[in-house]
Amino acid sequence: MNKATEKKKKFLSQEEKMEIIRFHLLEGVSQSELSRRYDIDPSVVSRIISKFATENDKSALLMKNKPIDSQAEEIKALKAEVLELKKKLYEETMRADFCDTMIDVAEEMLAIEIRKKAGTGRSKGCTEKSDIR
Repeated sequence: MNKATEKKKKFLSQEEKMEIIRFHLLEGVSQSELSRRYDIDPSVVSRIISKFATENDKSALLMKNKPIDSQAEEIKALKAEVLELKKKLYEETMRADFCDTMIDVAEEMLAIEIRKKAGTGRSKGCTEKSDIR
């Protein structure tokens, strides 16, 4: 074998291996195409994919069977949910601010403390035994 036909021994990082798996399983890129892209022997690509499939049999099946369109739809649905949750958070923040303002106004107008100060003990209510007689 001459040097022109031999492929260099190339070490792939874990990221490159995951890229190969993603391209093959999610985007349907052939093993021979991946071999050319990464300048590695086709048997290496095959081993990377096989090893991933045996170690992650459920994940590999899910990745291979899940079309890209459904992922886009799922992302769109999640973005809509995030937007709805942000709206609800904003409304609850506004409600809490309104309640605080209402209490501030009531304390000022009625000249009484409605909010309990930090560090004060529990007030005795009429349910205490000493009050019931």
